[in-house]
Amino acid sequence: MSTTQTQPASALDKRKLLVCASADLTDRQHRIIPVLFKHEPQSAIVLRHGGKVYAYLNQCVHMVRRLDCMHDAVFDAAHAHLRCSMHGIVYDPTTGESLSVLCSGERLEPLRSMEIDGQIYLVDKRVTGLT
Repeated sequence: MSTTQTQPASALDKRKLLVCASADLTDRQHRIIPVLFKHEPQSAIVLRHGGKVYAYLNQCVHMVRRLDCMHDAVFDAAHAHLRCSMHGIVYDPTTGESLSVLCSGERLEPLRSMEIDGQIYLVDKRVTGLT
């Protein structure tokens, strides 16, 4: 008879959604993953910039379109900024703030992410994985 007890999963553990291994997301690279955001099908952009991981809802603030709706890329040619492939709205990858005059002051919807034990996770309460 085993006397080992398993610890109940914490609230954080229950909502962790694996994105990829930390080593698989190098600087100025991104991953787009399908998610449910507030129970609606969406996608998330998870990126590394300046050594840190950031995550945003994959939705332009100008129009309700994915940043990668016209092309698979979400970075500009220099990989310095995020860029909507439809109208060219440019965003700071570290804050999600629009750098374009057209949408000045607006920001991409940030999603909470964490690096834990060599893995990158979305840990946002509003996000669940698609099964």
